[in-house]
Amino acid sequence: MSPPSGSALKFGAPTGRQGILAPKVKSRNLRTQRDRNVDFRGRFWSIFSVARIAKFPVVIRDQGVSVKIYRIKAKSSRSGYTHKVQWVGADGADHRTFTEFSEARDFAQSKAAQLAAGVASGLQMTKADWIELTEIRELAAQVGVSPLAAMQEWRRGFDLVGPAIIDACVAHSQRQTSTIERIKVSEAIDRFIKAKDEAGKEGTRVYGAKLKPVREQLGDFYLDMVSVRDWSRFLSRFDDPVTRNDIRKRIVTLCRWARSHGYLADQIRTEIEKTERAKERAKPIGIITPDEYRALLHFFHEKHPHYLAALVIAGFCGVRSDELHGKRGDPSRRQLWSDIYLDRGFLSVTAAKENTPSNRIVHLQPAAMAWLRRCRNREGPVCQNHAMDRIRDIAATNGMRMPENALRHSFITYRIALTGDKASTATEAGNSVKEIDRRYRVPRPKADGEAWFAIMP
Repeated sequence: MSPPSGSALKFGAPTGRQGILAPKVKSRNLRTQRDRNVDFRGRFWSIFSVARIAKFPVVIRDQGVSVKIYRIKAKSSRSGYTHKVQWVGADGADHRTFTEFSEARDFAQSKAAQLAAGVASGLQMTKADWIELTEIRELAAQVGVSPLAAMQEWRRGFDLVGPAIIDACVAHSQRQTSTIERIKVSEAIDRFIKAKDEAGKEGTRVYGAKLKPVREQLGDFYLDMVSVRDWSRFLSRFDDPVTRNDIRKRIVTLCRWARSHGYLADQIRTEIEKTERAKERAKPIGIITPDEYRALLHFFHEKHPHYLAALVIAGFCGVRSDELHGKRGDPSRRQLWSDIYLDRGFLSVTAAKENTPSNRIVHLQPAAMAWLRRCRNREGPVCQNHAMDRIRDIAATNGMRMPENALRHSFITYRIALTGDKASTATEAGNSVKEIDRRYRVPRPKADGEAWFAIMP
């Protein structure tokens, strides 16, 4: 049979059943498969020879860091082996398995470089370092914190007390576990006020009324069981910030006294001290003008002369109402004529506490001495109980303006306007410069100060 026309027969070439040359594409595929077989066998024997020649474990080193490669028999692997890369990092020993030795070697080199540079698992550590770190972790785990948190807390303690951290902790533990005498709030108040009275510190007068609401609301509670939440709830009933802060201050004094006498634990702060102070709103400072003061002086001199001394001392000397006629709870402590020295030009505040700014003398201006000499009876107390309240009522009834505490505010305002000396005025008023600026003084020109202290009978 003759071959088909146009067929490309080649002598000696393989043919099919009919002697026709196999298609070129099929021949090309056969060659590609043979090449793949040759490449695979070459690569296999190359890797096998490297693995067979290498002495295991292979150690890859980089700047003192070592990573090891182990050869392990594995029937599932074509080469009959797998290669395990093993290293030790900050998280302990770790490993990774590869089929090919070349891949294991490349990974081991990379890991060794990373360990040496501190990128993957940190700096190189000795066996002793790892043992120490493990023990630190175990100790921290016993109290439920991380090693870092434990070290941060230690550093905070060191900053506070220095090397004697253990001694400080022991002392604190002893204070916290020391026995206290449990008493109720009402009994604590009674003992506190009694102790103040016996020490001559006027416990009943100063603290009796202020601590009365505490006794009514919390008297049946044990003092050591009253928490900061309980105190905050109690203080919230006072709408006026000044009143709230004043009562809080008295309770703080009570609790500190109780702590020092073994009724509260000897801790850094008492529960009441953990409550918030109220923000006090600035109140308008009420003063009167020199003309208004002149009208008051002449009116009381003519109509109510028994109140003239109180009006003069309050306006020209800045003496407090309580210092003039005593507090409502103790009206016996009044200013006495015997403490007013007209011939020497000063007065000593009779009711002032010792070793406080209120214990002071006030220089009498010529106008003040002139008005005081108009007073008829200059013996005993200068006025009766609640004199300043009566003066305000009479002034209001007769159409004369007189805001609360106006005379003391006016004295401080016009005295500073006249002298420009806040410190000296604060001393005369028995107060501080800070309090004067915050509560008492209204800026006025010097001419107003001169006019105030020039009001003569």
